[in-house]
Amino acid sequence: MNLARCFSLAALACLFVFAAQAPVAAADTAPPKTIKSGSGEVTELWTGKVLTATFRAGMCFRTDGRARGVLVLRHSNGQEDTYHLYGHIRANAFDLTHSSGHSFTGRLTGPKSMEGRVKLKNGLALNLEGTREQDVPLLAEDCAPLPR
Repeated sequence: MNLARCFSLAALACLFVFAAQAPVAAADTAPPKTIKSGSGEVTELWTGKVLTATFRAGMCFRTDGRARGVLVLRHSNGQEDTYHLYGHIRANAFDLTHSSGHSFTGRLTGPKSMEGRVKLKNGLALNLEGTREQDVPLLAEDCAPLPR
């Protein structure tokens, strides 16, 4: 074995040793950005049951009545469906729609309660009642409820 090849094998061995000792970059574990009531927008979390499913809806309301939010429907089998909602709230009545054609209308019945009606695009309508929690942190991007 010649001297140059010996040095290159030794250099390669050193690279492996140093690479094994190099710190591994940690995965991006930064917490998600959240928003909370203030600056012209109110945040709320609505929770309740509809048939055998439960729902959690993060809602943001602007002072001009525009509303946006995300409703997460969790079925009894654990499957979750997510709906991005847009619309308005005026005089404690809300009217929200999903891009698929579903609508969610109702009213805020008290500081800790709400009631509504979900109407699917196929015509099926379901009544529901829920609780409201005000000034709750929500995901900043779309007002979705924080993951459990």
